[in-house]
Amino acid sequence: MRSEVSTLEQQRDALLSLARGCGYVGHWDCASRNAGEALQIDSSSKEARRLVTLATHETELQIAPPADAPPSPPYDTRDLLSHH
Repeated sequence: MRSEVSTLEQQRDALLSLARGCGYVGHWDCASRNAGEALQIDSSSKEARRLVTLATHETELQIAPPADAPPSPPYDTRDLLSHH
């Protein structure tokens, strides 16, 4: 039993290490996947939960358009034509 618990803890720790490394370089899908697997091994892991939440938040920030960005005005080709 102790051997199995030790093995699971080692797997969890290795997955958390991978998740931290992925997050460090901005690969949030990788961070989320590894932290999620660590969370499946140890559902009480606060670090795994924190990394999953952080990865989800960072992924949403990358996808979401800026909230207060004004729409771009249409490009006026008349300026190009009058130049020549």
